[in-house]
Amino acid sequence: MNVQIREMMRSLKLKYAAEAWAGLDGDEKLLAKLSLDDALITLLTAEINGRAAAREAMLMQTSKIPVPADLSQIDYDDNRGPEFAKAMARVKGMSWLEAGGNICLFGSSGSGKTFVSSAIAREAVRKGRPVRFFNARDLAASLAEKRSQGEHVYMTARKSILRCGLIVLDDFCLTAPSAEEIQSLFDILNDRAGKHSVLVTSQKDCTRWMEEMGISAIGEAVAERLDAGALEITLGTGSRRRKANESK
Repeated sequence: MNVQIREMMRSLKLKYAAEAWAGLDGDEKLLAKLSLDDALITLLTAEINGRAAAREAMLMQTSKIPVPADLSQIDYDDNRGPEFAKAMARVKGMSWLEAGGNICLFGSSGSGKTFVSSAIAREAVRKGRPVRFFNARDLAASLAEKRSQGEHVYMTARKSILRCGLIVLDDFCLTAPSAEEIQSLFDILNDRAGKHSVLVTSQKDCTRWMEEMGISAIGEAVAERLDAGALEITLGTGSRRRKANESK
């Protein structure tokens, strides 16, 4: 085995190419049949694919996506109806993500909002986009706390969120946010407007959001930045979680 070649690859941080070379170099009959071009393509392909897989694993770990869901696992039954299927067909195209568009996912408790949003978020990771999954109230409270610690701490948090190609705000307006939390939500949404995507899940529609946040200019601005031009998806009625538990 040509250890020198493998060590040189490792010194150049070509970890996956080095592993592929170890496999090739251990099979003299196979290596003898490969041209130099074939061998190089094999090694470089291994490096490209290895790096892509490692990046995806890293992005998946940092995303904090709560459910290991996949788009292929989503149900398209009569309860969800044809409009849901049409909307999900648009989601799968991922053009909304490329354009920095938003998704508003509406449904009652137990209707599958977290499952569907997790599946969408995981697909965004597979497309190479940094993703962060937040409970909306927890994020707003965390940002409000960072604001109280000073402008530098607050801006650092905002910049970290802005680096994500997609953020998920789960259970938006489940309870009424405080004035400080509304301001924090406005700031991160204003940072992202027209640049990076937001996926929001909620039991309430846009009108109810404004009611929960109080009829105010900033509350309307938060709702508008989430809803304007967004792809709206409504899940079926009733609790799928309850039905699943009852069937056990």
